[in-house]
Amino acid sequence: MADIGKQIADRGWRQGSVLRCDDYRLLGARYCEGRPEADVIGLVVSQSCDLTHESLEGEPFAEILIGFRADDEAALKLRGNRSAGKHPRCLHMPIRQGRDEVWFAFLPWDRVLVDRAALADCIPHDEWVVLQADLDVMANWLAQRYVRAAFPDDFNTLLDATRSKQKKLHVRLSPDVSGLYARLNPDRDLLEGERYVLDLLALVPEFRRDELSSVSKSVQALIDSIRATGIDVRGNVRMEDEVSYGLVRSFRRFPLEHLSLRGDPPDPMPLELSAGDRRG
Repeated sequence: MADIGKQIADRGWRQGSVLRCDDYRLLGARYCEGRPEADVIGLVVSQSCDLTHESLEGEPFAEILIGFRADDEAALKLRGNRSAGKHPRCLHMPIRQGRDEVWFAFLPWDRVLVDRAALADCIPHDEWVVLQADLDVMANWLAQRYVRAAFPDDFNTLLDATRSKQKKLHVRLSPDVSGLYARLNPDRDLLEGERYVLDLLALVPEFRRDELSSVSKSVQALIDSIRATGIDVRGNVRMEDEVSYGLVRSFRRFPLEHLSLRGDPPDPMPLELSAGDRRG
């Protein structure tokens, strides 16, 4: 099938395409049996150029991320901390259906590889649409599984004493910020006589401008908490459109759920999905 890539492209497949319910067989029984079709979604996350590669030998599979409907009351309470890629192990994201949107929850390990040739025999869903901005969040969120920041052990040890308070402040901040970023100096374990200097940057999206004052108070409380550990901290709260991409690139995300791999709990699932509540 030398022209498999063109066949797939002609069918309309690209990164962000959604499987039709008729093609859920590709996902396997684990994800579909016992669930209404409207409660499950299969989202293509393979890069478009990989999806339409000319040969199956060079790119045999398409990667599909599975999502589950998340618009009940419990999901609504979690949405602020699970949207925009802020939680490392769960993403809530809207899928557009006409003028409406339906929210789904995605876990990074709920992915399946399907024979790419199968896409040449079917077409994407023509009603479900993922906006490019949401697709960018999805791709970056998945990438963070491999490139997310890990801070020095000495830094994590200092923060351990106030970690519980930090997480509470993070929950308060999450609905109103698009990201909390950090720049640490020195970015290594300390030598004798040294102290850490931490710069924090909280970005507020335009549609949350009215919460700027509240965010500033929460960030100041976070700064005070970290200072109590012996770390010198400076903080800044800015609107997204007030900072350059270059400035943001000089920082790293500061996700308080996991300051380093060492700090992860034994069960890495979000609390509401752990133990007895796991799917599948």
